[in-house]
Amino acid sequence: MRTIIVVSGPINAGKTTIGRALAKAIDGAVFIDGDDHDAPEDAPLALRIEAGLQRLSDEIAGNTARWLVIAYPLRNEDHERLLDVAQTRDARLLTVTLAPPLEVCLSDRGSRVLDDGERARICEMYTEGYHQRAFSDLVVSAAPSVDVAVNEITAWLNDVLTEL
Repeated sequence: MRTIIVVSGPINAGKTTIGRALAKAIDGAVFIDGDDHDAPEDAPLALRIEAGLQRLSDEIAGNTARWLVIAYPLRNEDHERLLDVAQTRDARLLTVTLAPPLEVCLSDRGSRVLDDGERARICEMYTEGYHQRAFSDLVVSAAPSVDVAVNEITAWLNDVLTEL
């Protein structure tokens, strides 16, 4: 069965970094960054969200890889939308939510330097609950290294797949 793993969480939680590393750790997995879409960076947030979700829906529907690893911050309605697409394609959708402490997400990490708008949006995302979604299958709540996070996720995946 095809499996889609969405790595979700607020801005600067490590979705793309951990998602890429997770895809490399899973034989044959394809990584998709949900922020790679055709909407201009200065477009309204709602338009950028729709463009990202449409691209992800199209990838889930059309990509034949056994494993897709997607990095994207999911709202409840986004999860429902992607779950519907996955189910129509007989695929399993699993969600890993990254939930480091707020101060970690607000800090400049690696080569990423946050601007005031991003910092404000991160605070909004924590208020909106991006770090604690009820639909999450796994929550990584610390701020582990990439390798530790990937090991935790792959160990969890092995347990989940064994149970199915």
